Amino acid sequence: MAELTLAYRVRSYSTGTPGRAICNARNHHFVADGTGGEEIGAGELFLSGISACAVNMVERIAGAEEIPVNWMDVSVEAYRDPAKEQGSITVYDDVKVHFQIWGVDDDQGQYLVDQWKMR
Repeated sequence: MAELTLAYRVRSYSTGTPGRAICNARNHHFVADGTGGEEIGAGELFLSGISACAVNMVERIAGAEEIPVNWMDVSVEAYRDPAKEQGSITVYDDVKVHFQIWGVDDDQGQYLVDQWKMR
């Protein structure tokens, strides 16, 4: 097996307020709330990580392939089945990732999304 190197380390810790955590990534600190809180929710942070990774990865692929991406919008939606609720545990039954890419034709856009899906 290949030797692995650490890619990222993040941490979160309790605040004394139920449903609220302080998160840390490098020297950045931010608040994450549970469902219905005032601050951005942990699930929203999880999904925004997916969308940000998609934007960055597709831009990197496009640059390597010399595909002229002008601008990109990636949204992620998560769906749950309330009938499957397991107490306070969140389980996503369906996750949809939507790409809008400007500056490319349909074939180039589909190629970029297919490359993203394979990685």
